Amino acid sequence: MTMMRKILGMTTALTLVGSAAMAETKWDLSTAWGANNFHAESAMAFADAVREATDGSVDITVHLSGETGVKITEKLAAVETGIVQMADMLLFLQAGEEPFLGVDTLPYLIQGQDEMTIWLEVAGPTYDEIFERRNQKVLYYVPWPSPGVYTKNAIVSADDMSGQRIRAFNATSFTFLEKMGAAPVELPFEELAPAVAAGTVDGAATSTSTGANSKLYQFTDHFNPLNWSMSPDAVTVNLDAWNALSDAERETIQGLADSMEAEFWAASAAEDETKTAVLVDNGMTVSTADASLTAKMAEAGQAMWADFFENVPDAQEVVEAYAEKAGK
Repeated sequence: MTMMRKILGMTTALTLVGSAAMAETKWDLSTAWGANNFHAESAMAFADAVREATDGSVDITVHLSGETGVKITEKLAAVETGIVQMADMLLFLQAGEEPFLGVDTLPYLIQGQDEMTIWLEVAGPTYDEIFERRNQKVLYYVPWPSPGVYTKNAIVSADDMSGQRIRAFNATSFTFLEKMGAAPVELPFEELAPAVAAGTVDGAATSTSTGANSKLYQFTDHFNPLNWSMSPDAVTVNLDAWNALSDAERETIQGLADSMEAEFWAASAAEDETKTAVLVDNGMTVSTADASLTAKMAEAGQAMWADFFENVPDAQEVVEAYAEKAGK
């Protein structure tokens, strides 16, 4: 009888261990960014916090720089279909799937984190509808530092921009630079440095973060933080995976997302300041746009708003509500 009790006790223990193992949820989070990128660092901090707060019942593995094989433009589709349970995605790069997601690239729409806060308050419900339709929800947003231009010669006035062969980072930036009088270039980023060094391209449009990380100071001498737009990354989770969690787990994870988002925004602001200092320390001159260049940017931006509304009519009401609230 004693032996039978031992066997039954061991069986019960093994059953409990097996149940605990089955209860553990493992998620993959795909990010296109490398380990030293602040978005990737934020994602890893969030995964660690979730693992600790849930006592390991939800274990998120962050896969860096496309380790999962999901392309940077396929994050939305990958989470929707469950190829990965989570992704850190740059919204405008998903605009091929959902055109509205390209709206944040419009020049002079969102300038700085204060305006980004207002934008997400107004546009948040539209984003929620899009992501729910695509079988996912947003846990948190983090803005990128605004883009500027890296060039061999200083860009200060509207005339300085004329004819400059600047590598654009997306279709909207290409159009914007073109309206500014530049001669924008389509070029894979990995080909930029040799092109600038060879003199076939004069510079590039990108953020302080990307510019410093890519050491553009080795090939260009001037940076102007034109601050013409601000774009967010969104960290989303597949709704099937989300709904499979317990109420307590969902509450814990959402609470962490809400509380840590401010930290991640602060990291973005610090990134801009730190990387600007890196540029200066490596010999770059940081310039400021004069009145002629600022006026030219505003004119080009407003014209592009109208063009965007023609292609994405649903955006107009959202943008106009935001513009009124932001006083733009």
